[in-house]
Amino acid sequence: LVARGFRRLQDKYHPKTAEVPDETYLERTLAALSIDTAGLQGCLANQLPSIVLPFLQGLLASLSQALDLPGLLEDPEPKLRTVLQIQAGLEHCLDQTIRQVSCICPESAYLLLRADDHDLKGLKSFRLQRLKIYFPRQLSLRFCHIFQTAQELVQQMELSSAPPNLGWPIGYLRECLDFFVGQASETVQGMADCLQASELVIVQDVWAAWRPDIERSLQTVAEKLRPSAATSARTAPPRLPDPLLADPALQLATSTVPIVKLSKLFFAKLSKRGLAREPLPHFAQICSQQIASLADSAEHVARDLRRLVDHLDVANWHAADATILRFTELARSLKACFEPPLLLVLLYFIPLIPDTDGLDVRASYNSWFVTWNNQMGLAIHNLILVAHACELERMP
Repeated sequence: LVARGFRRLQDKYHPKTAEVPDETYLERTLAALSIDTAGLQGCLANQLPSIVLPFLQGLLASLSQALDLPGLLEDPEPKLRTVLQIQAGLEHCLDQTIRQVSCICPESAYLLLRADDHDLKGLKSFRLQRLKIYFPRQLSLRFCHIFQTAQELVQQMELSSAPPNLGWPIGYLRECLDFFVGQASETVQGMADCLQASELVIVQDVWAAWRPDIERSLQTVAEKLRPSAATSARTAPPRLPDPLLADPALQLATSTVPIVKLSKLFFAKLSKRGLAREPLPHFAQICSQQIASLADSAEHVARDLRRLVDHLDVANWHAADATILRFTELARSLKACFEPPLLLVLLYFIPLIPDTDGLDVRASYNSWFVTWNNQMGLAIHNLILVAHACELERMP
């Protein structure tokens, strides 16, 4: 019965077989009933992260405990009865989540990033777009992995009338279950953050895909400057080290290092170890288009750094093609990438930091970013000067 229940839940919520609510129908119905759509959305946007999603988190933890291997082996019947109750709770909670997300995120509310939603708090179109990324597809897949693994675990322990799956050991299935429960829990928390966390916390998820690229650019330049030391310290499979750079590429690479380090430092200062850690209000007076600009900044910086680092190879192997104009363009493009996010941080987030125990934390952050901006300007200016000097040396 328990195994069949997991199978039924898997079929019900899998993205390929699940029934997706008709969002336009919901919008038309609310309009026909003269229901205050904005008021209802706001109410649900508060209820979902404060009541429904925490309850879903609790059910995940309960399921993991109920499928504890020693307890199942010692006294399976009460454990399996508990699992049946948890299955019913999960189904009710997931259905409620589906309905609420469909109401909070009608198609018209999230398709376009708005420039006039400064005051919409949890209903800003950027937040709703992020919520739709998490749900329904990502959350549904996470839970379906849990349901499938739990079904196989129950069958493998011969606690079901269905024949056991001889493919996977019980211990391995239990490890998989823990992994999938952890993934689902992170997704549920991500959904809650979409509605409640500060905008600066939300963009961290977008930056997470690009910050490693910035780190790789720094590592690549380091390898070009001292390949033997850099490659020996890596844990990656061995490969032929990059050859030592010759002048003028060596000078250009040396001038590139501060730029990459300062780029890395900028996003680190805004991360959950820096400004995002401060007790910022959940909602700033910032619109969705501005939040999206802040979120996209890490991608733009990472790509410009990659182009700059790649052009060092051009300078090393094909010096005639490594023009001063190209280095100048790349350096100035990179500088321009930082201007929008820096302005947004100074305008919308630092002023919201509360003073703590008489410490002027805002002044400290302002001073830090002024210093950072000056250092980045000098680093880019220095790279352009070095490129000019290399060009002059190459001239007959």
